[in-house]
Amino acid sequence: MLRTQNAKLMSGTLRSALKTVNYNGKLIFNPPEDVLLDMGYFPVTYTDMPTDASTGQHYESHWEQTDTEITQVWKLVDDPIYPTPEPTPEERISNLETTTDELKSTSDDIILMMADLIGGQE
Repeated sequence: MLRTQNAKLMSGTLRSALKTVNYNGKLIFNPPEDVLLDMGYFPVTYTDMPTDASTGQHYESHWEQTDTEITQVWKLVDDPIYPTPEPTPEERISNLETTTDELKSTSDDIILMMADLIGGQE
C-alpha cells in the first residue's frame, strides 16, 4: 500500500487536492494535511492489483471512502464478450474465391467420375 496524495471522491472519480487553496479567506500554497482534511480532501491509499485472475477475468479498480481515507479496491470481473466483426470486403472476396476454386475442383471430379461411369458401360 502506498499513500501519496490527498483527494476528494466525486461521483466515483478521484480529484486530487490543489496545490493552492483559498481557505478561510486566505490563499494557502501547499496546504498542510489538516487544512486539506477540513476541506474534504482525504489521504489516498493505493493498493497493488491482485494477480490471480483466471482466464476470461480481470480486475477493475474503484475507490471506497471512509471517515478518514480513500482506498483503492480491486474487483474481479469477467472479460467482456465482443461480437465477431463482419468480414471486410477483402476477406469476403478471398472467401468467395476459395469457395469458387473448391466448387470448380469438385465439378471437375464429378465430370471425370461420370465419364468413367458412362465409358465403362460399353
